[in-house]
Amino acid sequence: MGKHIAIVDDEMDIAETAKLRLEANGYQVSITAGEKTIRDLLNIKPDLILLDVMMPGMDGFTVIRELKRKPELSSIPIIIFSGKPKETMIQLFGPEGIAGYISKPYQPEALLAQIKQVLGE
Repeated sequence: MGKHIAIVDDEMDIAETAKLRLEANGYQVSITAGEKTIRDLLNIKPDLILLDVMMPGMDGFTVIRELKRKPELSSIPIIIFSGKPKETMIQLFGPEGIAGYISKPYQPEALLAQIKQVLGE
C-alpha cells in the first residue's frame, strides 16, 4: 500500500470523492472530523493531512494548534483543503508552515500533483 493520507473534513461527499480518487492512485486514505480528529490522527499517524478549515466542533485552526502540541503529529505536512480563497488561506495559515493549499471545488489532477509534490514522489 502507498502512503497514508488523512482527510479532515466534515463535508462527507467531498471527502468520499477525494478518498476514492486518492485510493485509485495507490494511497491509503482515512476520513475524520469533529472532536475525535486528534485521537483519530494519533491512531492513524498519516503521512499527510488534507485539512478543511470551516468545520463544526473542531475547526482547522484548532486542529493545527493541537497537532503542534503532539510531538508524534507535529511534523506531518498539512495541505489546507478549503472553499475559501487561496490568497486568504495563505495569509491566515502561511505562518503555520502549511505545505500547500487546494481550493474547493478542486481539480483532481491539481490535488494529486500537490500531494505528490509535498510527499516528494
